[in-house]
Amino acid sequence: MKNVRIFFSKTGRAIYISHLDLYRLFQRAVKRCGLPLWETQGFNPHVYITFALPLALGTAGLCESLDARLTDDDMSFDEVCRILGAVMPEDIKILRAAEPVHDPADIERSYYEADFECDPDSFDEFLSGEHIITEKKTKRGMTQLDLKEHLEIKEKSPGHLGFFLPSGTQFNINAGLLFDAFEKRYDTEMGILNIKRRAVYCKNGEIFV
Repeated sequence: MKNVRIFFSKTGRAIYISHLDLYRLFQRAVKRCGLPLWETQGFNPHVYITFALPLALGTAGLCESLDARLTDDDMSFDEVCRILGAVMPEDIKILRAAEPVHDPADIERSYYEADFECDPDSFDEFLSGEHIITEKKTKRGMTQLDLKEHLEIKEKSPGHLGFFLPSGTQFNINAGLLFDAFEKRYDTEMGILNIKRRAVYCKNGEIFV
């Protein structure tokens, strides 16, 4: 038995598949293609898969991953991709598979890109303000959060933003909260808003693989 990390993209209409439904989708796909993955024991055995970092509903992902265990040690990672990729829906692509390197607990932040339509002067004013206050749902209910303390902008042009936000099991910020805060402050709606997660980084600065 060997560990495998499967990387995939989730774009197009698939961005509206919830995390729970994505889990079910992969379980069905594994059963359908006969991929030899280890199953849990007990009264209700099921394929063992875990996702490194859930993706917010409505956000595209170009670097998503899940972990599983292959029961066939002779199967190559290329074969895993070929078999599983053949049964996936159109907007979920299997990119590659490999031996896991990093622990999901080491994930610290994600890099996002967003393309949108709004008044550029208002958005510049919004980003340059001292605070960007929004509300974040926690286990204890809703709490106020200042995104300005956690946001790192790397690219900015009219209608486009590339930025880092915290990610991980301890602290995670949905990239959509940034644009929700803008809409609320200016009492407006984005004409177009497309957000995608391009990369996930560990605490040591390395890309999660």
